[in-house]
Amino acid sequence: MTPFTTSSATYLLMLAAYYLPRHRYFHIPVMISCLLFDISMPIYLYTHRHWYHRLFEQGDIFSFLVWMHFGLFITLYVLYGVQIGSALKIFKGDPEARATHHGQGKALLLARGLVIVTGAILANPVS
Repeated sequence: MTPFTTSSATYLLMLAAYYLPRHRYFHIPVMISCLLFDISMPIYLYTHRHWYHRLFEQGDIFSFLVWMHFGLFITLYVLYGVQIGSALKIFKGDPEARATHHGQGKALLLARGLVIVTGAILANPVS
């Protein structure tokens, strides 16, 4: 499987988990798995792609799309951190944290979708 198809599959799982928050035995493991997948994806790409050649030798480092993708990825990581914080507040019994967590989930889905789309545009299949 390519990184795009795997990312798309995990996005669909995350979308299902978003709409099933009351099923905690499904929601929590899926969300944690997607978080771990998103953390491990840059490590995979760093070790399996010719990033130095593409970014520096071909000059893609100056591309707006590369910087937009990087900014979206940083936004995704920040949203994950905020989501974890609000999830911990839910576990502690804060009733207002649910609405916050839900709103952050929408932003997370949007940011993750944009990361996947910009990554697919930037993808250079290895021959």
